[in-house]
Amino acid sequence: VPNTQVSWLQQNLPGELHIAPYLSTYGYAFNLARMRDRDARVALSMAVDRGQITRQVTGAGEQPAYGWVPAGVPGYTPAQFTWTALPAVERIDEARRLWSGARERHAAPDRLRLCMDASANHRRTAIAVADQWRAALGVKVELVELEWKAYLALRENPGDCDLLRFGWSADFIDAEAFLALFESGHAQNVPGYRSARYDALLAESRLARDAAQRAASMVLAERLLLADSPVIPVFHRVSKLLAKPDVEGVAVSPLGHLATRHLRFTTKK
Repeated sequence: VPNTQVSWLQQNLPGELHIAPYLSTYGYAFNLARMRDRDARVALSMAVDRGQITRQVTGAGEQPAYGWVPAGVPGYTPAQFTWTALPAVERIDEARRLWSGARERHAAPDRLRLCMDASANHRRTAIAVADQWRAALGVKVELVELEWKAYLALRENPGDCDLLRFGWSADFIDAEAFLALFESGHAQNVPGYRSARYDALLAESRLARDAAQRAASMVLAERLLLADSPVIPVFHRVSKLLAKPDVEGVAVSPLGHLATRHLRFTTKK
């Protein structure tokens, strides 16, 4: 469902649009071969007004993402950026300070190239984020849209793309479904992030004797990931499904699945 049509659908087809949160995060991955400076990456992440994006751009109930793992995983409290609670003015001031320092070290470009798969929803979000970066940091952003297969190939070799659209939906209900992506050598490690400490914390979590110890190791790993900022989480997604009133059994799972075996037509009398 295009984000621009959510309000119209709710007003004109009441009860037919089913929106529900699920375990999914939307954001942008850095090409670490080009964006090597940590302060520059943190500055770009801090300059994103996630609340504005979810209120004015997506508008379907998405939640601002200040961490990579979404809420809703049993037994796991997601980590958040250390700057999450900063007032907006202080957050932008710090982002500008970090970006200015990176520019002085010639570690931050004056123009960014953001590559993404073509979609009206992706484009709306990217335009809004690019405008926020321009306003806060004075950096211009070139948006490059590609057909899906071409985009998948580009993720393997991002070339001169500074950032790539990147999202993930859990295929099982566990924090590892999100954290394992950034393990060194993982097939879905789009930014090419490598950290011996991060890898060790994930390995430690897999050998933990109890659930609390396992979760503690994964939280430490997520905190490290957020501190290094190889990825910018923007929001946690919602599923958007349309179903006519005579279709029963529409209920979305935390994984965003809808099994057709649960659907049925109501019997007309």
